[in-house]
Amino acid sequence: MTLNHVHLGTKDLSRICRFYESYFGFTKKFDHGSGVFLTDAKGLLIAIDPVAELPQLPEWYHLGFCLDSAEQVFSIYEKMKSSRENIVRDMRAEDGEFASFFVKDPDGNKLEISWHNE
Repeated sequence: MTLNHVHLGTKDLSRICRFYESYFGFTKKFDHGSGVFLTDAKGLLIAIDPVAELPQLPEWYHLGFCLDSAEQVFSIYEKMKSSRENIVRDMRAEDGEFASFFVKDPDGNKLEISWHNE
């Protein structure tokens, strides 16, 4: 079984698309009504639709992106820090085992960016 897509609402479609394209390499696959579908190199889709109000999400709620290497996690972390993105938990790492941090996208969706040695 493979996760096919997640569906997000946004207050600013252009801004949220730039965020996922810039940091994670997503590209626009197709328009869908007033929204879009973005895809990554492995085929994961993010459906994004404009909404009038964003939902209040529980503090524990997040989406997890597992990258291919610790170096990729550190690189995105530094890029996000220098761009003043909303990092909500700083980098935690153990040499050769894992690296992770949490950030909120422009609409407040919490994301865990990580790598784990498997």
